[in-house]
Amino acid sequence: MNTHPHAPLNPRTGELRRGGWYSWVFWGIVALFYLYEFFVRVTPNVILPQLSQDLQSDPGTIGTAMSVYLWVYAPAQLIVGWLFDRFGTKFLVSSAAVICGIGCILFSVAHALDMAAVARGLIGLGSAFAFVGAVYVATVWFPPARLALIAGITTSVGMIGEVIGQYPMARLVETFSWRTVVLWTGFIGGALGLLMFFVIPRRPSWFSASVASHESEKIGLWHSLGGVLRNPQMWLIGLTSAIVYLPLSVLAALWGTSSLETLNGLSPEKASVAISMLAIGWLIGCPIVGMLSDRLKRRRPFMLVGCIGGAATMALLLFPGFLNYSGLIVLLFISGLLTSTQAITFAIAMEVNPRRFRATSVAICNFLVMLMAAGLQVGIGWILNWRAGVHTNASTIGVKGTSAHPLASHTSTPDAFSSLDVADFQWALGMIPILFVIATVLCFFIKETRGQNIVDAQAEPGTAAGG
Repeated sequence: MNTHPHAPLNPRTGELRRGGWYSWVFWGIVALFYLYEFFVRVTPNVILPQLSQDLQSDPGTIGTAMSVYLWVYAPAQLIVGWLFDRFGTKFLVSSAAVICGIGCILFSVAHALDMAAVARGLIGLGSAFAFVGAVYVATVWFPPARLALIAGITTSVGMIGEVIGQYPMARLVETFSWRTVVLWTGFIGGALGLLMFFVIPRRPSWFSASVASHESEKIGLWHSLGGVLRNPQMWLIGLTSAIVYLPLSVLAALWGTSSLETLNGLSPEKASVAISMLAIGWLIGCPIVGMLSDRLKRRRPFMLVGCIGGAATMALLLFPGFLNYSGLIVLLFISGLLTSTQAITFAIAMEVNPRRFRATSVAICNFLVMLMAAGLQVGIGWILNWRAGVHTNASTIGVKGTSAHPLASHTSTPDAFSSLDVADFQWALGMIPILFVIATVLCFFIKETRGQNIVDAQAEPGTAAGG
């Protein structure tokens, strides 16, 4: 690229080489998009009561509407990975950021639940390119030995967005309004899209040539998806990854603040600070786990730590009398630190599939992660509706409600949330530690890659495969 005259160039092609300082710039801009995407993803967690009141909705309905983000994001992963493998990063991530920004602007002016759901769907569509794009840029511009480290750092950058989306977001909403803050978030998305378009170069020809050495670069969508989905290891890795991610995808993204307000009797500000400890734990843990995993050339032991630690900490969270506020802060921080091992699952996904399916492997893993998150976000909302219906029936002498929505009579007030009690959230969140136990069992069936691509290593004579 002639726009970087001082960077080391390939004398034959005139293109930038892999591994220079500019590699961090290219990756960093897309990682910044991932930070932004994570911020807009978790925004509903802070403004849930205001949304419920403004849009006249009960917990089940508002949870379903907000989860449209994930219902769009998850299946989009099946196409996103192939698009990156086929066309590279530049135009895809810049367009995605603009779409994300447009969705935020529409969400900020929504006065009906269906419009808010459509806006969240647009945000989900644009956001679907952020994480996979950042990891894919890393596979192009960094050596393979740094794969888990860069995946971990990328996830940490996203955690900064999650932290900003909690207490700072709550203060911004209190100072201005949730509509004003979300509107300006949309403008930032558009500006970020332009920045990526002008800074990120096209995919270099030497990278395309290295992929083509294994198979033709022109890989069809169904061939790409089938090549990854037929691998049983991907399902084990994806399901385990999805479960270990639940504290962030379900608690930090939607139900965490409301649940802590009820379980622990916290104010919205204190609850948002507490739930942000999950992200701070991830922020610190992800690069450390990635570095250690690359250095020790071990993947599975770190995943076991995340599964066992997640099961224990999520179970303790359901017993609010066990800890005071300081103890809760520490518990959530430790939970984030332990479950940050989820970041290396994307490196494992790439290592158990052919190199030509790098982005597709990451995207399908992310698809399974977000699909489970979407299902659980909706499920928790409707469990809370069911529990609220129990309260309604118990307080109504000789009358049985006939509405399909137990909270239909309360949809015009924020009482849809304030009427819920500790037992209701224990019922709703109780499945999370159980799923962590299941993930612990799944870990024992995941192959240890030892930081190597075990598929291509087996196919290429003279290359050692991990045991």
